[in-house]
Amino acid sequence: MQLSECQKQVALSTKRFRIMVAGRRVGKTTLAIREACFYAKDPNRLIWICGPSYRQMKQIAWVMLKKKLQDLRWVKNINEAELTIILKNNSRICLRGADNKNSLRGVGIDFLILDECADIDESAWTEVLRPTLSDTKGRALFTGTPKGMNWFYDLYQRGQNPEETEYDSF
Repeated sequence: MQLSECQKQVALSTKRFRIMVAGRRVGKTTLAIREACFYAKDPNRLIWICGPSYRQMKQIAWVMLKKKLQDLRWVKNINEAELTIILKNNSRICLRGADNKNSLRGVGIDFLILDECADIDESAWTEVLRPTLSDTKGRALFTGTPKGMNWFYDLYQRGQNPEETEYDSF
């Protein structure tokens, strides 16, 4: 996938937690899918792309993700009902909705993408999803449009701190 200059800046960051705040139609979901594929190239990885709702993730990212992986010829199996793609190297990319945060518990994730973060309840990140990255030392990409001073704004500010070693924001 060809990336714009602003997408490249985010993709090249080596920080564990990257935050991209941008307006509509900038290519946040395109970057998210590219990053999911990048992390899935290693065998036996679990990658989640999570948005405000399951339905929204299916509408926004599912077709684009399937097409990209089929074009790469990486697909072993596609589960339409669970929005999960298993790759030939046994990595899995799954789309999930944060509207039922308790359904997100219990797994170890290698790479997590939270799309449209400002529309996701903060506790879905702090209480449910953040712990899923602990034992795997997983990474995360947060994307979204600005919607006031909320937890996504605070996350962005954390990435702006030059002394912060794990967060980077764009």
